[in-house]
Amino acid sequence: MTSEAAPPRAGVVRRLTAGDAAAMADLATICEIAETGEPDAEIVDWIQAGAKSEEFCAFGIDDAAGLVAFSYADRTPGDAAVEVEVRVRPGEDLDLGLPLLAAARKAAREFDPTKPVRLFANEGAARYRDWLQAQGAVEIRRFWRMLIDFDDTPPSVPGPAAGVTVRLARDDEADLRTIFQITDTSFAEHFGHTDERTCERWIEHWQARKGFDPTLWWVAELNDEPVSVLLAQTLSVAGGGSHGHVGTLGTLKEARGKGIGTLLLRTAFHEFHHRGYRKVTLGVDSENGTGAVRLYESVGMHAAAVWPLYELPPLG
Repeated sequence: MTSEAAPPRAGVVRRLTAGDAAAMADLATICEIAETGEPDAEIVDWIQAGAKSEEFCAFGIDDAAGLVAFSYADRTPGDAAVEVEVRVRPGEDLDLGLPLLAAARKAAREFDPTKPVRLFANEGAARYRDWLQAQGAVEIRRFWRMLIDFDDTPPSVPGPAAGVTVRLARDDEADLRTIFQITDTSFAEHFGHTDERTCERWIEHWQARKGFDPTLWWVAELNDEPVSVLLAQTLSVAGGGSHGHVGTLGTLKEARGKGIGTLLLRTAFHEFHHRGYRKVTLGVDSENGTGAVRLYESVGMHAAAVWPLYELPPLG
């Protein structure tokens, strides 16, 4: 005779597992549709990838209909804070998330007691933002989701500047380490970046993503030396279709101003269009000091969503 685990009791906070990732993604999608009118494939991708990691700790509350609220703490390699998310089914009291926030903050402290907790909230989610502020969260930054839509005409790709060539990334350890080094160096001065990340943790984090596809990774070389990388993937959500997404675009300081970023972006746009995608997104710090926002606007992208970033201090 076999025994089955007892169903979770309603209202009790429980530790979630990788098996709960689909329910978390579904609830996040319901919340996004309620707040913004559309699903968010990037959030779904983040949850699905994070649930596979030992540096992702999630908690949930159930009712008769299933998962009614969840939280997680995610220690992403190389970030200066632990990212936390709290989601409560639309129509429910947001204070249902209070014990979940407490559990996520405790998990964040166990990950690293010196790091603050940071939480994103869509600009349109006024009720949730008010709730975060009531818990002592302070807005510290704003990030943009940028977007470009295509018609059936393939995007053009400019000719490279003298000495510049573009190639696909090679699936070998040496090239992956080169790509990691360019990424880590080019983002060294960006908001929230630290030098904690290793190549091994970095590639593991990328490979956990559902849309991971190294045939959407490009390397630009200047006089035969790798100086810039663009790492893209596809994103999809149930009922929301699929689109291209640029996860990383980094160029070493000495190679900036030569049109390499534009070349890589348009190369990626052309490939996504060739594969049948008519939308490409990316995320950017609106206060980025490298001119990234101007670059993205110059190739036709625009800010489609604004994501304020909130911070809570580490628990004492």
